[in-house]
Amino acid sequence: MSGANAVLDPIAAAAPEPLCWICKANKAASGEHKTKRSDLLAVLGKPSQEEPFFYHDLHKRNRPVGSLDAKILKNPVRICSHCNNARTQPHDFAWEAMSDRLRSRRLKVGRWVRCERIFGYSTKRQMINVHLFFLKLTGCMIAEAKANGHDVPIPLDPFSDAIMSGRPHPEVHLQFGRHDGGIGRSDLHVWKTDPGASILGGWLYQLDTIAVSVIYAQEGRFEHRRDLWHPYSWTSRKRFQIADFMYGKRDEAELAEEPGAQAAAVAPA
Repeated sequence: MSGANAVLDPIAAAAPEPLCWICKANKAASGEHKTKRSDLLAVLGKPSQEEPFFYHDLHKRNRPVGSLDAKILKNPVRICSHCNNARTQPHDFAWEAMSDRLRSRRLKVGRWVRCERIFGYSTKRQMINVHLFFLKLTGCMIAEAKANGHDVPIPLDPFSDAIMSGRPHPEVHLQFGRHDGGIGRSDLHVWKTDPGASILGGWLYQLDTIAVSVIYAQEGRFEHRRDLWHPYSWTSRKRFQIADFMYGKRDEAELAEEPGAQAAAVAPA
């Protein structure tokens, strides 16, 4: 085929349909919520065109959202409908149950919570499902970053393998903690240590009074921490420690300690 014909040929010019990053077999046509739909409904209620929510990100503020199924609430990089529903539905249900239990408790920073207090039956399996739920969200963020041309040094295949097999990712750890307002998620941040070139990444899932920190720590490169939860951890697989994600109060305290802060607070308007 000549170059001219190739340009005019619509079939040759069409980009291939993207495949689901999880199964790598089906067309990626299903949008996964950035913040789980049931979490948004439980904390914010149901918006409408007359009474919308307002969405903020780094690019724009106060964008009205009149439906929990709005496109802006979903990841730009999609997965297939089978992976988003049948394959990962047990993971979604596990987090929905854990989210409800954590939000209904008065969590105390530093206190240990036994996993069996969250799930009274099939505790190990359900906690693995929670782990897999956050793998799906993290994988979508990595896939989005790579699709946008960012050089993210975290391989996506192990996330796919973990979800497909139902087994934990050895390098992804979770922290569950108290939060002081705000609903959404942070950006994914990735660092490479110097010296050593070890990879560390993380992001924060924020849900008003609770938050979950998702941490990627390259296996064999970092010391074990008891306050990080992982299904295979020998110190914390059966319990987790409540972390402090109350950044708003922390910022206020730091501001109050700055020189001149008290004087500014009592200065006349």
